[in-house]
Amino acid sequence: MGKISEIKMQLRHKEWAEMVSECQASGKKVDEWCSENGINVSTYYKRLNVLRTELIEGSEKQSIVPVSVSASVSVPQNNAVSDTGKIIIRKEGFEVELSGDTSEDMLMALFRGLKQC
Repeated sequence: MGKISEIKMQLRHKEWAEMVSECQASGKKVDEWCSENGINVSTYYKRLNVLRTELIEGSEKQSIVPVSVSASVSVPQNNAVSDTGKIIIRKEGFEVELSGDTSEDMLMALFRGLKQC
């Protein structure tokens, strides 16, 4: 596919994604929204299917990159200080700093997200 055709397709898909978002945000039934916006219901669903297929194919192309995580926790020097410490995660110029009382659920969600980077 030529560069111009690829750009046109990307723009079309962006417009379709905006169309789907608008429909979903309206809270209306798809056929009602399509009627109000002059779009055939079958056209809406065809475009939605193309976007979903593209999303699935894009996620299959992504690879999982192993990430080694090192965490450091600061321990307060004085017991009177109410510092709970912090957790710092660094990887190749990327840094995430969290408070020491960050929940396990939040940490697991962060690690799952980092796995996808």
